[in-house]
Amino acid sequence: MKTKVNINIVLPIALSLMLPGIGFLMLPNVNAFFRSGGLLVENFGIFGPWLLSSVYLYTLWYLMWFTWRLVEAYRLWWYVFIPVAFIGISFTVAYFLVFQFLEGFRWYSTLRMVPPVSLFIAIQYALRAQQDVARLQLEKEQIQTENYRVQLAALQAKVDPHFLFNSLNTLRSMVRQQHANSEKFIISLSDFFRYTLKHSEESSLRLSDELAVLEAYLFVMQSRHGAAVDVQLHIDPELHQFQLPTLALQIVVENCFKHNSMSSKRPLHIEISSTEDYYIAVRNNVQPKMGEQEPSGFGLDLLRKRYALLKVERGVVVEQSDTQFRVKLKLF
Repeated sequence: MKTKVNINIVLPIALSLMLPGIGFLMLPNVNAFFRSGGLLVENFGIFGPWLLSSVYLYTLWYLMWFTWRLVEAYRLWWYVFIPVAFIGISFTVAYFLVFQFLEGFRWYSTLRMVPPVSLFIAIQYALRAQQDVARLQLEKEQIQTENYRVQLAALQAKVDPHFLFNSLNTLRSMVRQQHANSEKFIISLSDFFRYTLKHSEESSLRLSDELAVLEAYLFVMQSRHGAAVDVQLHIDPELHQFQLPTLALQIVVENCFKHNSMSSKRPLHIEISSTEDYYIAVRNNVQPKMGEQEPSGFGLDLLRKRYALLKVERGVVVEQSDTQFRVKLKLF
């Protein structure tokens, strides 16, 4: 937006200064058209007429620019009529004040304004068209963002009730057994939901905040599954200020639990690590659940769309084999 504002300021100034200069260079006698008893020529030389012409064209530019608003509400001829009327009135006033004293002045001299007016129309049309395209693109991205937000909310709505129900069952069992980590389990569970509610409207989070959400989630899951889950976390602290799409890391780790079976004899191994090319990699061993259908990939597709909205290329990289599944999330 700042660039557009600068163009709208600089362009009319540049045109208003250059066009009179080009016109003067093409005249056989530069000062003949503006001579008024020697006043302009003697006191200002060529710069006096040049300055007056530049101010005149600058005023004409903005008159046409603001007239553009009438085009949408009325007919296009308003956009032509108003500049023509302005030129006619201004030259009439100038004639009675100055031009009638000039030698060789003719009314058809006003036709000299046709090229700059035509140029102004073409340039302003191009600028307005560019702004319309940019506005439509922005509206499209806003609609896409809202659509992805709705999809993310729908995805969370599918997961959260199931996750909460199982967590409460685990908590009930821990309380009955007077487990030492019962209080920490409650704190981690409440922290997880507090984090997800707090950051639900944000498009991205610092890696340090993502890890806080993830640690609360992993403590709950490890408390539920015990030795059936093994999680290794290796993150370079220097990367904590980098960003990820909100809850991206938690969604990928959650998929590990959702699509794989686990037991104390065949534990689910999850490794979360940073890479030298500024990714966070989540790797797990593949142990498909009995009777599970082919994964939909809805969560990863949604993450790819969110990266695209954030203008980050190759945001999600998936590497898969028969025994390993690895998802890489781009830091930015």
